[in-house]
Amino acid sequence: MRPEQPGLITCLIHDSGGRFYASKGYIQKRRRPRNYQDCKTHNFLSFSNTDQMLEYLAVLGLELTAAQFKVGSSNSLVAWEMVKQGFGIASMSVDVVRASPDLEVLLPDSDPVMFPTWLVTHRELHTSRRIRLVFDLLAVELPKLMA
Repeated sequence: MRPEQPGLITCLIHDSGGRFYASKGYIQKRRRPRNYQDCKTHNFLSFSNTDQMLEYLAVLGLELTAAQFKVGSSNSLVAWEMVKQGFGIASMSVDVVRASPDLEVLLPDSDPVMFPTWLVTHRELHTSRRIRLVFDLLAVELPKLMA
């Protein structure tokens, strides 16, 4: 989501596609879901507020319950490591998964979930040449890495 807090300056740097992933170990222990209906019997990991995540997934047509989110972390690196260790299923940008070859995409025939990636800074961008330089450099270089 685009940050809407006053005083923040944003720049859209990439429209990313995301899919659902699980470790090979998780898939071996549990059967591979073939559709959203099958997902109702699986464990998922939350990267933040589980209630928010449930609302977002419901819009996509994936009706889950809070009980299916047995573990998670507000630290995305920790949550992603839990996915790699086989604790459950999570959605992730295809850009990130390129560095995780031990994970498998689930529901590959479904459309990817599209979401924007924003570069965000505070209003001191207008008063600090150093912040402006770094922001402008990131705005140019990050999209190249995500393409």
